[in-house]
Amino acid sequence: MKCSRCSREAVVTQPYSGLSLCELHAAADIAAKAKKEIRHRGGFPSGSKLFVEEDRTFRSFALRIFLADMLSARTDLLFVKDPKDADVILEPSTLDDTALLVLESVCAGTQDRLVDSGKGRIAPFSVIPTGEVFWYAQRHGYKGSKPKIGGNTAEFLAGFTAEHPGTRYALKNIRDALKLEDK
Repeated sequence: MKCSRCSREAVVTQPYSGLSLCELHAAADIAAKAKKEIRHRGGFPSGSKLFVEEDRTFRSFALRIFLADMLSARTDLLFVKDPKDADVILEPSTLDDTALLVLESVCAGTQDRLVDSGKGRIAPFSVIPTGEVFWYAQRHGYKGSKPKIGGNTAEFLAGFTAEHPGTRYALKNIRDALKLEDK
């Protein structure tokens, strides 16, 4: 299959957008989406102290690579070792993680994780499917295994998303709307 934007071979297919992207355009698409999410959450004002959460998976590997690339020219930011000292905490969560959190909270009848404002917390990859983040990590040298779906809710979400590709985005948008209402 060819890239929807050029004539190169596609490496990523996005059922939710109908696009197939080559390595160059897939990486650019991931970076653009992550940067937009950071801006949407307030960005990194000059002098910000940043803390990057570590989950020891491809997610945090990819997040660190992305941040190193994006922030290499910024000398006005400081990375700290303790989240208590941070102005902004960067989470390695993906779109799948966010959608699953929403669905599990709804199924459990809990709302605290949905309406928690998360002030000072940004998950740049919360708008990017897990598979694309995994591809991005592999592209930059990650050698770990492919993520596995675990649990009934995750399996249900994966099956439903196969039939309705925009499901994860809809669940994330619900969470974002609830957070806005809670302010």
